[in-house]
Amino acid sequence: MPDGPAARPPEHRPLRVARWAAGVLGAVALVVGAGPLLAGGDDETGSAPLPVREASPSVREARPPAGAGSPPGGAGSPPGGAESPPVRAEGLPPTADAPPYGTVPSPPGGVSAGPSAEAAGPCPAGGVRVATGMVDGATGVRAMEVSLANCGARPVRVSGYPVVKVLDGASAPMESVTVHQGSGTDGAHKPMTFRLEPGERAVAAVVWRNTVTLSDRPAAQGAYLAVTPVPGAPAQQVRPGDGGPLDLGTTDRVEVTAWRPERA
Repeated sequence: MPDGPAARPPEHRPLRVARWAAGVLGAVALVVGAGPLLAGGDDETGSAPLPVREASPSVREARPPAGAGSPPGGAGSPPGGAESPPVRAEGLPPTADAPPYGTVPSPPGGVSAGPSAEAAGPCPAGGVRVATGMVDGATGVRAMEVSLANCGARPVRVSGYPVVKVLDGASAPMESVTVHQGSGTDGAHKPMTFRLEPGERAVAAVVWRNTVTLSDRPAAQGAYLAVTPVPGAPAQQVRPGDGGPLDLGTTDRVEVTAWRPERA
């Protein structure tokens, strides 16, 4: 045989099969050994689970528990899982504090907004009640209705003119103001005597002029009227229907017309 490297003896087939099987088993062992790490096991033991990061307490409280959602058909959902209809403003009832749209609220305190606000309350002594109307002013002349209502159970005899005094803001008589019976603004109604049945009214007028002719003293301002409705009855204090004042200027004069039945 010629000189050179020795020839490699032929390898037997059973030996090759054994080596291949050993390589396969080693790969399987490697995969099995890494299984705990892939499953979240500890690096050292492979049996203890890796620590899990927990949410902060505020996050845990905000996170709803499992299954805490509104159950179908519960108190927060319509029966049968149907969708709730939309809520519209026009379908809501009016609140107790606000009147419905388009209505005018009553004045505070239950006081009537119209004239004769003093007419509320029980019937005064004498069975008659005095009230005033709104002041009608034109070209410096003021006129205000004064009414007399029989709120009692018996007829009342009415005669002549109202007995009137002008009072200031402290309810004290204004002694400088004079009251004249009769007025040039009403020449059609003369003094008369008549019976005022229960529920009926008599009317008269108080007239004054807001004229200032003197510069050495301030204009007079009355706040109330004290009206004696019939002889023997106490005087009743009333305010003008629009709140006043009685702006008398420097005339210091008030005129009254005669009582007459309201129907006349």
